[in-house]
Amino acid sequence: MLLALVVVRWFRRAFVAVEVAGESMTPALLPGEYLLLRRARLPEGETVFGRIVATRDRSGRLLLKRVIGLPGESLRVGAEVQVNGRVLIEPYANGESAVARYRGVQRLGAGEHFLLGDHRDASTDSRDFGAVHHSRIEGVAVYRYWPLGRGGRLRRPRRRFAAAE
Repeated sequence: MLLALVVVRWFRRAFVAVEVAGESMTPALLPGEYLLLRRARLPEGETVFGRIVATRDRSGRLLLKRVIGLPGESLRVGAEVQVNGRVLIEPYANGESAVARYRGVQRLGAGEHFLLGDHRDASTDSRDFGAVHHSRIEGVAVYRYWPLGRGGRLRRPRRRFAAAE
């Protein structure tokens, strides 16, 4: 019984359950789905790219977004995303950014990440509130547990760039 109590306490400290509320991450995440977020610091380097993370906007609302830009990178976000001048291939993204939401980031600082929703025209993200320091990231989405038919581990996409012309 004591072991079960210890395991439950550890689990409650290490993970938090959240419900997907909006459409900003469709089709990867759908409204009404339930996820487990691992409460931990982001790993460093390329393994952070593509992970779905949780942060809060200025009003305190929890947002789920995908890590697109890493510390030290320069980004241009418009009809496509360019990282250090190279076009990022994004099979997970849909919708289009309105011209008014195009952004250029000179260079992300140490510990800063650029976060975007997959459904670009239905997302409040770093185009609106800027880069997010890793200390403001509350967790990493690791598992979808509801609905059962879509349940399973959330995998990050491989980072690929279009061939240079």
